[in-house]
Amino acid sequence: MNTILRSLPLVTIVLLATSLSIGCTTQVAQSEQTQVIEPQQAEQKPAPAPQKPRNDLQPKETLHELWSAVVQQGKKIGNSHEVVRRVQQADRELIESVSTENIAIRRQQITIEMQVVNRFLETPDGKLVSYETSIEQGGNHSSVAGQVSADGKQLMITTTGAGKSFSAPIAWKPEWGGVYAASQLLENPPIEPGQTRETTALVPTINQACQIKYVAGQLEPVKLLDGSEVELLKVTNKIALGGKTLMEVPMWVDREGNSVKMEPPGPEMVIYRCTKEFAESPIEAIEFDLAAETIVPTPEPLPDVHTKLKSAEYLVTLKKKVSPSLFPTSGGQWSSDLQEESLHLHEIALRPDTPLPPPLAQQTPPTEADLAASSLVQVEDPEVQKIAAQAKTPNDQTWKLAVELEKLVRNSIEQKDFSQAFASAAEVAKMKAGDCTEHSVLLIAILRAHKIPARAAVGLVYYDGKSGRGFAYHMWTEAWINNRWIPLDATLGQGGIGVGHVKIADSDLSGGGALAAFLPVTQVIGNIEIKPIKLE
Repeated sequence: MNTILRSLPLVTIVLLATSLSIGCTTQVAQSEQTQVIEPQQAEQKPAPAPQKPRNDLQPKETLHELWSAVVQQGKKIGNSHEVVRRVQQADRELIESVSTENIAIRRQQITIEMQVVNRFLETPDGKLVSYETSIEQGGNHSSVAGQVSADGKQLMITTTGAGKSFSAPIAWKPEWGGVYAASQLLENPPIEPGQTRETTALVPTINQACQIKYVAGQLEPVKLLDGSEVELLKVTNKIALGGKTLMEVPMWVDREGNSVKMEPPGPEMVIYRCTKEFAESPIEAIEFDLAAETIVPTPEPLPDVHTKLKSAEYLVTLKKKVSPSLFPTSGGQWSSDLQEESLHLHEIALRPDTPLPPPLAQQTPPTEADLAASSLVQVEDPEVQKIAAQAKTPNDQTWKLAVELEKLVRNSIEQKDFSQAFASAAEVAKMKAGDCTEHSVLLIAILRAHKIPARAAVGLVYYDGKSGRGFAYHMWTEAWINNRWIPLDATLGQGGIGVGHVKIADSDLSGGGALAAFLPVTQVIGNIEIKPIKLE
C-alpha cells in the first residue's frame, strides 16, 4: 500500500511550521526578554503499537502492513506504520486504513516531537465514508474528524483543539474518496511508464478534497537505505486544490505500484519503505540549521528594510516553472513585468493613511471567518480575553489599538523558543512561549476579540544572522483597517512592517484545512532568487 499521501502532509507541515520560525531568530536574539533554554535530550521512543479497530468494526482481512522511515541528513528522524484492512460495519464491508506517524525535529536545543494518527473508512471502490486525524505535539492534542452525509453531498468536519470543538460542512461529491482511493491509482493496476492517473480525494491535514495526479516517467536506478541500487519507476505526485498546485513530490514505486522512496519538500529529507525493525529503532532528533539550507540569499545587506525604508522593488527570478501567481497582490505588495522566469515585486510600508497605488486600490474585504473563532483561534478563551483586555486604547481608534495589541503580544510571549510546531491561540496565551507562528496566531485572536478582522500571512522575511543573509520563512498577521489589509508582525513589535516581508499566502485559520496555507511556501524552496532593484 502506498504511504505517500498519508506521510506527506505530516512531514511537510512539521517542516514548514518549524522552518517558519527561522525569520524570528534575528529579532528574538536581540530581545532582552528572551530566556536561555537549557539543552534537552531527545527521548528515544519506539513506534507505538498499531491502533486497535473501532468498536463498531469487525476486522475481516489485513490487506497490507507497511513501515517507513523518515530520514534527514542520513539520520532517521521519524517513522510511519500503516495497516489496511477489510472490516465489517453492520451490513456493509469497508476498507479501514490506519497510519501512525512519528517525527522529531531539534532546533536550537529544543526538540519537537509529533505523532499523527490517520484513520480512514472507505467503500471497497474507494468512496469516502469517514476519517479522523489525531495530532499530539508539544504536550498538546488536537483532532479533525469528518463524516460524509447519507446522500454523499456533504462532509461535516469537526476540529478540536484546547478542549473546544468546531463543526462546519463542506461540499462533497459521492464519488470522491480518501487515501485508499488515491493509492489505487498507483496499484490497481500498477502504474506504467508514461501514464497519468488522477482522482479527487480527501487529503489528511489539508482536510479538503484535492485533485490528486500521478504522472509516471521512466524506470531508473535508485539508491536505497542500505546503499543498494534497484530499478524503480519515477512518479511525480501532484496535489492541487481548486486548480492551484499545492505541491509536487517526486517518488519512486516498484512494479506493483508500491511507494519505495519519496522526497518531500525539505532539505535532504527522504522517506523510505523499510523493515519493521528499522522503523522501530530509536528516532534521532538531529540538530540542524534549516535556515542555512533554505534561505534565499541576497547579494548585499539590506539593513533598513524593517525600519526606515518605505518602498522597495525586487527582481524575483523563478526556477523550475514556479508560477508568478505564487506572489499575490495583497496588502502592500504587488507584481509587475511578469515573465515566465521572472517578475518585479513591489513592496510598500503600508499604513492606514498610505496612498494606495492603482494595483492595490481594490482589496478583497474580510469574510465572516476573519472575525470568527476557530479551533486554532479561540477568541473567547479566558486567557486570550485576559490578554486582549490589557489594551488601553479605545476600540474606535482602530490603528492605534492594533499597534498596541501587536506590542502586547510581543511582550506577552515571554519565552521565545521552538517548543511548539504550531500552537493554538489558547495554548499560546496559557504557555506564553513560542516563535513567529505563535506570535501571529495570538495576535489574530486578540484582534478579533476587539472586533478587528485579522488573518495569518505566510511567506519570507529578510533575515541577517549566523545562519546567513537573505529571505527566510516567516509568518505574520494582517488586520483589516481603513478598507485595506495592513500587515503587523508581533515578533518584531514595531507598529506594522517595513518592506522586508514577501507574502506567499494568507489564511483565516478556520476549519480543519487551516494549515493548507503553508503548502505553497514549499514551492520556493531552492527555486527562487531575490535581488533588490530599488530601495527608498
